[in-house]
Amino acid sequence: MFCPPIPEPLDAVLREVRAWGDGTGASGATDRVAWVAGLRQLVDAAESVYLQVLSDVDANGDAELLHGACSTGSWLQGALHLAPGEASTHVRVARAGRDLLAPAVAELREGRVSIDHLAAVERSVRRLPADVVTDAAATLIELAPLVDVGRLRTAGRALQHAVDPDGAFRECERQFDRRYLQLAPLLDGMVAVDGLLDPEGAAAVDAALAPFLVPVGDHDLRTAAQRRADGFVEVARSAMDSDAATTLSGQPVQLQVLVPWRTLMSTADPAPMAATPLLGQSLREGLPLTPHAAERLGCDAAVARLVFGPDGVPLDLGRSQRLFSPAQRRALAIRDGGCRFPGCTRPPRFTDAHHILPWSQGGASDLDNALLLCRHHHRLVHEGGWQIVRPNRSHSVSATDPVVFCGPAGQLLTEARAP
Repeated sequence: MFCPPIPEPLDAVLREVRAWGDGTGASGATDRVAWVAGLRQLVDAAESVYLQVLSDVDANGDAELLHGACSTGSWLQGALHLAPGEASTHVRVARAGRDLLAPAVAELREGRVSIDHLAAVERSVRRLPADVVTDAAATLIELAPLVDVGRLRTAGRALQHAVDPDGAFRECERQFDRRYLQLAPLLDGMVAVDGLLDPEGAAAVDAALAPFLVPVGDHDLRTAAQRRADGFVEVARSAMDSDAATTLSGQPVQLQVLVPWRTLMSTADPAPMAATPLLGQSLREGLPLTPHAAERLGCDAAVARLVFGPDGVPLDLGRSQRLFSPAQRRALAIRDGGCRFPGCTRPPRFTDAHHILPWSQGGASDLDNALLLCRHHHRLVHEGGWQIVRPNRSHSVSATDPVVFCGPAGQLLTEARAP
């Protein structure tokens, strides 16, 4: 790698900055904040000079001449260890800084904008017609010191639609064509989700997941990413339960859980059982499922009987029966108003009807043996060690009496019910 000697004026500045080490001598809050603001201005001023010199390096082909690089961007990747996209952005901004972004470079030198602001302006005007580029850039440069980078990008997109609607439409079409979603099974059974959405599609997904990003109580220790993942699954389940659910081979899309009768009816510890329930859209695609999860899914799902003979031929097909009828679900929605776990605000749409006394243990599918739990808290009750405290060993639940939950560490949470 070609490493030229650092010029003396710059070397003197570097030695002074490096001499500060980990401390600057700031002793109070005011001093520390002042140092942060001052250092940021120092960085901005240095970056303005960096862009000007980089512009000269690019214009004169210095990287190709001295290092044999194929481009200024590739030289930056090797010399400064920049990512390809970041290096390309720096070169484009430096080139635009010769004329179009010259006022913005001056703003950067004074610490009123950042290099990311300049990159946002350059990207916003890159594909605009030549006769409007100068005015569009001037408008965004004037706005830049007043807003953060995200809002400047939004303003840039709005400007694109205003001055070049045809070009904005073509860009939207290009973005839409780039969309994809992949579900890749991993060796341990997890599934990696990877995808790219156009802005309109992403806005719809973001709006659908937004309610799930709010913690449901002090006990909710999930990360924001975990809450987003849980919300994604809940939205998918809600779509399957809706009347608008798509069909495959004339049948509504559904998940099938295959549970041996002995596993479903057993009250003993299910861990040593060899027969494992399967979850999937078909027998061929079945995935292992713990008995605890099978019991949780069975709380509020259609149950069908399919008896096989020794040779694997079906002998008896029972009719599908929903454990809680639509009328019961409507009644639960009115009575409970949503998830009954203390502090949770999930509406009925994103809840399951939970049997307090499990159906496999003789619990009836009646309203006084049921309450609504969101999918997160339903999992806590079945697999997370939480239990519903039943006063006087009664399984009855009413609209006004608060429900008490006992956690795995013995903590008690009492539902707050309006009188």
